[in-house]
Amino acid sequence: MSESGLEAHKAPARPRVFIYFAVPILLLSAVVLALAAYAESLSGHFFYESDVTRFLLFVSTWTWLLYGGMLITWRHANRFYYRIVATISQLLSIVFWIIGWAWATASASDTLSFDNYGSYDSIRGHWVAFGQTVAACAGVGAGVWVLCIVAALIYCFTTEPTTTTASEPGSDV
Repeated sequence: MSESGLEAHKAPARPRVFIYFAVPILLLSAVVLALAAYAESLSGHFFYESDVTRFLLFVSTWTWLLYGGMLITWRHANRFYYRIVATISQLLSIVFWIIGWAWATASASDTLSFDNYGSYDSIRGHWVAFGQTVAACAGVGAGVWVLCIVAALIYCFTTEPTTTTASEPGSDV
């Protein structure tokens, strides 16, 4: 019995433009990973702990596993490619990125609002560095979110070539 659509175990025909979105997603998520790791190194100090950096680390790692895995299985292990898993994972990635950059924006604005020029002189530099780093994560994360939406749309609307012949079951020829 032939499987088609989301139940198929073979990667669909991929347009070249998908790579032009997948590679920047991977590169920008690496930037978010580096910025979130730096912010995490700052967040545990001076009585300020934030879970937003840990979530951004998770989302960046998720993105690397998802898009990296999609590109590798598309190219080298086509028989292990499950379309339904790829589709659901891309939708989860979109949800994770919007949560991540919105939370990072709120956390950065909250942290930078504590900067009142003089009350915490010894730790002021760490507050500012943490707030600015999380704000940079939010900005780059918003860009990754937009790219993920475009990549998901390209993936979902990829046309699949039909290769049915008269000898295959289910063909009308």
